[in-house]
Amino acid sequence: MSRGGDRRSNVRLDVVGDLWGTLETHKRAQILDLNETGALLRSPMALPPDSLHSVEITREGHALTTRVRVRHLRTGPTGSFLVGVEVLSLPAEHLREF
Repeated sequence: MSRGGDRRSNVRLDVVGDLWGTLETHKRAQILDLNETGALLRSPMALPPDSLHSVEITREGHALTTRVRVRHLRTGPTGSFLVGVEVLSLPAEHLREF
């Protein structure tokens, strides 16, 4: 089975220990409840408590992006997850528009 070329012709680095990276995914979640300080989301994937995320809220063609921190997580219906998030970076007057 071929591996797609000779990998020895390129520079290779030995990694000692952990090498951390960033993974970005885009998934749709349904907003079940929303206020100035937080939201309850129905998500297709589990989000670890205390993790930080960027969330884009879209309604009637208007989009608003904010940072959130996951505060709690529980299993929802049909394999979904109920995720409670704290809104970190959104002025309340912008949220009232939604």
